[in-house]
Amino acid sequence: MQRVVKVFVLSSASGAPHPGADFTVEASTLDGLLEAARAELAARGQRVRAISHTPTGLLAYVEDRP
Repeated sequence: MQRVVKVFVLSSASGAPHPGADFTVEASTLDGLLEAARAELAARGQRVRAISHTPTGLLAYVEDRP
C-alpha cells in the first residue's frame, strides 16, 4: 500500500507549524508505512515529534535539525 505523508515543520521562533515537503511511502503494513516515513524524515535531517495515520494518509510533525 502507498500513502502520502503530509509534513508540518515545528518552529520555536513562530510557534505555529508550517507546511513542509510532502512525500509518498510504500509498505505492506501500517507499521511498515510508519517506519518508512520515519526513515525518510530522518534521511532529510528532520526529527520526528509525532506521526499518525489519518483516513487520507499519514501526518507528521517534525523539527529541522541544525
